[in-house]
Amino acid sequence: MQHITRYQRDNDGTYSVVATGVELEQSHIDLLENGYSLIAEVEVPDNKKLSIEQRKKIFALCRDIELHWGEPVESLRKRFQAELEIMNGYEEISLRDCSMRVASELIELIIAFMFHHQIPMRVETSKLLSGDKAMLYWATVNRNCVLCGKSNADLAHHYAIGRGANRKKMQHYGYEVLCLCREHHQSQHDMGVETFDKLYHLENSWIPVDERLNKMLKGEKVNEISNDKT
Repeated sequence: MQHITRYQRDNDGTYSVVATGVELEQSHIDLLENGYSLIAEVEVPDNKKLSIEQRKKIFALCRDIELHWGEPVESLRKRFQAELEIMNGYEEISLRDCSMRVASELIELIIAFMFHHQIPMRVETSKLLSGDKAMLYWATVNRNCVLCGKSNADLAHHYAIGRGANRKKMQHYGYEVLCLCREHHQSQHDMGVETFDKLYHLENSWIPVDERLNKMLKGEKVNEISNDKT
């Protein structure tokens, strides 16, 4: 078991740390002694247990699927947990003591599944997930307005990309987007970004463009939706 014993915050917001219990091969030692750095993956366990709110979201989502498909909540929950275990190489997941990170991944997996299979959410579930980043992301990917749920909605940039820019050829990385129906998209332009965000409480809700969204914005074909955002 490795342990981090000391840390120093760097200017970029990350940390330089001193770790013990790390196994090194002679080739690694040779590189270090000659002034080279080693590339290493460091994963710190999430010590925070899932919240009551996360449990409510998981069971509410499974209940919505049950109402649509008829498969019992417990069966669905176990199936999604098993899928996440296989996807990420986790040991058996328990909703009694899993981490907040794992619970968040489970919620996102279920949300992605529901959007992919066009399973409707009850009003109370939508309210429970209001502002949830995973909910906003998959609504945007599936072209559902994040405010009213209308399908075939627009991919709206948070801030204007500038006149003369060819959206089909440019790279959209660095921009933020959300899916808005034509009416809400027009309202965003009419009232201005800041007023629109305050009215609908979207100040911290816009989604940074990733590879999938970049392809969508350029009109390129996107692979079948999965929980993998890349």
